[in-house]
Amino acid sequence: MPNQRHSYFYPTRVEYGPGVAQELPLMVKETGFTKGLLVTDQGLESTGIPKKIRQVFYESGIELITFNDVKSNPTCNNVYNGTNLYKASGAQFIVALGGGSPMDVGKTIKVMATHDGPLEQYDDTLGGDKLIQNTMPPFYAIPTTAGTGSEVGRSSVITVKATNKKTIIFSPYMLPDIAILDPELTVGLPPGLTAATGVDAFVHNLEAYWVDAFHPFADGIALKGMALCFENLEKAVENGQDISARGNMLMGSSIGATAFQKGLGVNHSIAHALGVYYDIHHGLANAALLIGTTKYNIEDNKSRKRFESLGSIFGVKNDAGIILDIIESWLNRLKLPTDLKSFNIDKTDLEKIETYALSDPTCPTNSRKVQSGDIVRILERLI
Repeated sequence: MPNQRHSYFYPTRVEYGPGVAQELPLMVKETGFTKGLLVTDQGLESTGIPKKIRQVFYESGIELITFNDVKSNPTCNNVYNGTNLYKASGAQFIVALGGGSPMDVGKTIKVMATHDGPLEQYDDTLGGDKLIQNTMPPFYAIPTTAGTGSEVGRSSVITVKATNKKTIIFSPYMLPDIAILDPELTVGLPPGLTAATGVDAFVHNLEAYWVDAFHPFADGIALKGMALCFENLEKAVENGQDISARGNMLMGSSIGATAFQKGLGVNHSIAHALGVYYDIHHGLANAALLIGTTKYNIEDNKSRKRFESLGSIFGVKNDAGIILDIIESWLNRLKLPTDLKSFNIDKTDLEKIETYALSDPTCPTNSRKVQSGDIVRILERLI
């Protein structure tokens, strides 16, 4: 594939460092804006972090109106309500604070602030990206979890009620103007959530690396992203105050989201389906599926060889079975599920889950071609 035509996008401005979130108001103030919309969620609101962000903006002479009605699996209604508040308040820019859900809602409000509805017309799988114009307000992203990497992404995933489908809204114009990576904002994340979001970041890097496509940029950083996650996630879980580990996880997360512009795989396609039908936390779903989908993928010889090239990351020889055992032991130490037994998946739903997963845009780029019936078999082994 080196002899074919390719285009790559790596343009996000990233500001990293402990306490760097305090500097964002000064960056925004340079634009002359005086009022913005803060998009967050009620869970984070209870930690007091949004209040601190509002205060530092206020001290810089900038008012932040807050929209915090964001679900963990965000819906189009979250976007519509946030957009209405953005317009009614006279806001001039958007700040998203939190995990992937506020990021995705914030980016989609950015679109709907200057584009007509309904949201489903912008479905990327239907060519909706061509309808998105570069007329949108500035957008600033402050992650408080190290998982989705949405702060450097060009897309959002929103469940559209009209179709009951997790819909990808995509455009290079949706990239945040600035991504603020402040490890101090992640120290309060509970161990379980730290582990679940961290594995999501790991899987982003793994699946991106595994995709059979020519993208040396993505391959190189995906390897580093996996290493950062594997070396630092346990430390961040065991000691939430470890700024170094927290910072490395933020970097691993952002790297993963940059790398997966190359694509993802069946692990994510099933996780998206489980999010729709069972409202399972995305990171937990990715962890629970990882061993089963990896076993499935390495049944294919080419996919197995690609997986075996990861041995050096885990400090072992290039042997698929050994690497898989290392990953499973890692998940066990993180107290994350390695199957779906605890989620009470109804066997009668397996075909429905497969149908959804096969239609998910992350499925076609899986390292092994996924056939009808394959996902049902993967799930049967995990439940």
